[in-house]
Amino acid sequence: MKEAKDSLYPPDWIKKAQMDWNRMERMLEDEDPEGASFFLQQSLEKYIKAFLLGKGWKLKKIHEIDSLLDDVVKYNQNLEPFRALCERVSGYLQRTLSRVSRRRIDLRGCKKRY
Repeated sequence: MKEAKDSLYPPDWIKKAQMDWNRMERMLEDEDPEGASFFLQQSLEKYIKAFLLGKGWKLKKIHEIDSLLDDVVKYNQNLEPFRALCERVSGYLQRTLSRVSRRRIDLRGCKKRY
């Protein structure tokens, strides 16, 4: 089987999405909200892409789930109410990645000094 990122077959994406969902649940059990937010975003992105690919959508290298929802509602306007959730998840992930990046920069500075 091809990697989900290369596949145009929705079940490949669903399988990977479920794996990421399971990882998210484990991260929550381990009290790791940063890891959980990453895998939540990854899971939602893959579920959304599976839905879109099933509608004949051309695969795009995009990771913002709120932007992907723009394409989703072209096929099913009943999914528009999920926009706030998608924006919230995307925003939380961006804040988390920003904090992680700052920590990496701080750690690099510490290594250089010592």
